Amino acid sequence: MVMYLTAATGWSVSEGTRLCPDSRRVCLATAATNLKSSRTGNFPMKRKQKTPRSQKRNFGYGKQLLYAFVKALNTLFGADQHYGTRRTHGSRIRIFVGFCLRHGIRDARDINLELVEEYGNYLRHRLYNAYEWADGKRDEVISVAYAHNLISTVNTCLYAMRRDEKLHLSARKALDVARSNVRKTQIHADIADAKTAVDRMIASGNERGAAVVLLSRAWGMRANEAILQDLDRMMREVTATGSAAILEGTKGGRKCRSRTIKAGDFQREALEFAISVRPENSKCMLSRTDNVIKFYRRELGRCRRILKKCGIPSIRELRCGFAQDIYEEIVRGPSPLRGPIGDRVIDRIARETVARLLGHGRPSVASSYIGGY
Repeated sequence: MVMYLTAATGWSVSEGTRLCPDSRRVCLATAATNLKSSRTGNFPMKRKQKTPRSQKRNFGYGKQLLYAFVKALNTLFGADQHYGTRRTHGSRIRIFVGFCLRHGIRDARDINLELVEEYGNYLRHRLYNAYEWADGKRDEVISVAYAHNLISTVNTCLYAMRRDEKLHLSARKALDVARSNVRKTQIHADIADAKTAVDRMIASGNERGAAVVLLSRAWGMRANEAILQDLDRMMREVTATGSAAILEGTKGGRKCRSRTIKAGDFQREALEFAISVRPENSKCMLSRTDNVIKFYRRELGRCRRILKKCGIPSIRELRCGFAQDIYEEIVRGPSPLRGPIGDRVIDRIARETVARLLGHGRPSVASSYIGGY
């Protein structure tokens, strides 16, 4: 009897096994090798121990600090989910990465609580004065809300990378000031200015972007809602009842009939224009080959530039104009940004209506659109 010992695994087989020409098995005569059955078993190979993530550069997410933070966010939220959240955090974390590089920190393992607190002091300085570095570069003044958002991004990114909250920084304590969500500036989104911007968009060949702008101003839709809204359903509801509900593309999946808006002449005009310029065989503003991200980058990117030239800061400002119209229609007087608040009971009812029609669950959110006390 002849025994065969496989060089790779150490298995022994009998003579009856047929060997391939390029096999790594070695034929051994039984007389030459006195192998026992106990020795011909499977010999375990010694595996190389895996280095823990905490001992790797940037916790194993990459060599460059900014790239590592972006990869950690993708791991935390999912590479194909929460696009807006990941993009926003990825944009804000650049400021913290630049701060780290200026302090000689290139590895996330070297970031400690002292550095994070120093970053909070740096942001607090920028609330009131521009910050000038040793090389002459100046960082301009930022708002309280933006400073809070920057610290929130640092907390999120460090948690995504470290998976603990040992370096968590309280924005309220670091900045020594709380952010206010009450709007204090006047709204720059008149219907006339919106129509002027729409005319310029049509002249530049951006009809679908113009339709999104009109829907946002007339119906108070978010950009995502205006892109994905079922226009045929809305037209059927307007024809049947004189009002329509905002159901598709809503934030947080709030698909409910409570957000039903009465259709006036301006609302009908915006809806009819959107139907006339939408892609063929489509219920919304997207074609079969489009997606929301491409539409944001290609269509709405040009729209924002035209809006700013017409005095409208952003698409969200159009929702503020819609909210102001609803409020003034209910109270039959000026909004808090234009004059004093009258009857508090009617004011509360108007704020609840504005928050509901904008797709929010809390009446207090209306203060960020129309002002407050």
